[in-house]
Amino acid sequence: MTKLLTVREIISRSTEYLKGHGVDTARLDSELLLAEALNLTRIQLYLQLERPLQEEELARLRQLLGKRAKQRVPVAYLLGKKEFYGLDLAVSPKVLIPRPETELLVELVAKQAPKSARALEVGIGSGAISISLAKALPELKIWATDLSREALLIAQENCQRHQVAERIQLLEGDLFAPVLGKEGFFEVVVANPPYIPHSQLPTLAPELRHEPQLALDGGPDGLSVLEPLVREAYTYLAPGGLLALELGEGQGEAVTAIATKAGFVEPSCHNDYSGFERFFIAWRPNR
Repeated sequence: MTKLLTVREIISRSTEYLKGHGVDTARLDSELLLAEALNLTRIQLYLQLERPLQEEELARLRQLLGKRAKQRVPVAYLLGKKEFYGLDLAVSPKVLIPRPETELLVELVAKQAPKSARALEVGIGSGAISISLAKALPELKIWATDLSREALLIAQENCQRHQVAERIQLLEGDLFAPVLGKEGFFEVVVANPPYIPHSQLPTLAPELRHEPQLALDGGPDGLSVLEPLVREAYTYLAPGGLLALELGEGQGEAVTAIATKAGFVEPSCHNDYSGFERFFIAWRPNR
């Protein structure tokens, strides 16, 4: 009779398999995918390390591991979810996977914004930023736009899941087009726009091929969306309003110049967890 492999043994073998295919987070990914195959949490997985796996459970795991190793599908898409700011968010290849560093953008806005502000997120994607801000600031009212109808459907699902749908109005369209007529209305404009220069996209990690290019491609210099976003944000912000953005590495100086020319004051860049300039904030003057 063939000896059944245990959870502990499978984690070890899966980790080596993923490492052999160049996956940097092989151990973590192995645990997450095995937990998914067994319908367990990671904590439950660790409590059952000596549990033997049945063939049908191994078959489910093999399918997931194959997609992760050979196709380099991100784990978040294989699981259909990603944790962000302590929230469990639904994700699919129709939306960018929320990154841990973007939590710092949420914290910057939460510290600076009036508690009962009117906020606009340009390009809501999965809803990670808006939903986190709604949780952090219970009196905040949010309008959120996105060019992708599929992304808005996922954002809607996440808003409903986290019981903030009544406070986040979702609008389909490019940049500020869906809020035309609300010039000078918002006290916060926040965005994590596409900022990767087009020429760099083929050189990035293979996992990024599975993410929506619309959410990544910043044009020839990475500023094709950032520049009009900053200029128009000035118009839609109320006097004293806050602009908060995520940027690509090395874009702080260019965005500062664009914002200053548009009329913003007190521009500043803030670092991410790796020490790179990643976030930009500036203010529309009070007068």
